[in-house]
Amino acid sequence: MDELSLPYEDLGIELPDYKKEDGSAASQPFSRSSHALFRRKTLKSDGNGVGPRTEYFKKHLVSIFEQISRPVPYRFKDHLGRKRSMDGGCLKFVGPDGQDIAEFVEQDGYIVAVKPKPVLIAQYGAMGPVAADLELLTKDTSLGETQRKQLIDTRLGQGQFRSAVLAMWQGRCAVTSCSLPAVLRASHIVAWRDATHTERLDPENGLPLVATLDALFDTGLISFNDQGELLTKASLQDHPNLVESGMRLCRSPSPKMRDYLCRHRKYNGFED
Repeated sequence: MDELSLPYEDLGIELPDYKKEDGSAASQPFSRSSHALFRRKTLKSDGNGVGPRTEYFKKHLVSIFEQISRPVPYRFKDHLGRKRSMDGGCLKFVGPDGQDIAEFVEQDGYIVAVKPKPVLIAQYGAMGPVAADLELLTKDTSLGETQRKQLIDTRLGQGQFRSAVLAMWQGRCAVTSCSLPAVLRASHIVAWRDATHTERLDPENGLPLVATLDALFDTGLISFNDQGELLTKASLQDHPNLVESGMRLCRSPSPKMRDYLCRHRKYNGFED
């Protein structure tokens, strides 16, 4: 029995079976067996971590991380409700005692989640410009390590920025008041590409939004006026189920946030 009780989180993630190059069945890197929890010192592996099985593990570790926007639980349920846990050898290869391309989240000495590092995300991610931004941050010699880590975590939707933005709105969506962390995004008002490093870390330049509103806001299809009222582009008239009439921010934006919102409106064509 595990010394630490750890449930299987229901992620609903579709995870295709791993097969050998000849198409035959193979041991799954995300096992369907009920593995005991691992400590770093108990991880064992053969080989050097180079091959299709480990590549599968890396690719899907990044894919799951991108879909849930947080470290990947060691134990989880896939879209078919099957219990999955990570293969110890694959963990060893990607972890700090292997290729050091992923961080372990530990509790009571046991590995409970895995967070891919920027170098792994840049290699396997489907995040497009995010991966490019991460690579630029890792190469920016003007940044100190503390600021670099803060910016990387922020670009990944993690870290102090997300925590501070959620805290400003009591852990709820700024529009719907939804408090389910898995569907909340800390959305930059002035987009990453247009913001300074200081603005990228400023929680006043952020809104916690459920995923649908975050996507609409990020693409400039919605915005908010100085009173916090929702503004929409005419193209959304053909998609009435995406937003509701009368939607607005749960509280009035601060003066500093109004400045950020003004820039968002101008950039996305809500103001001349």
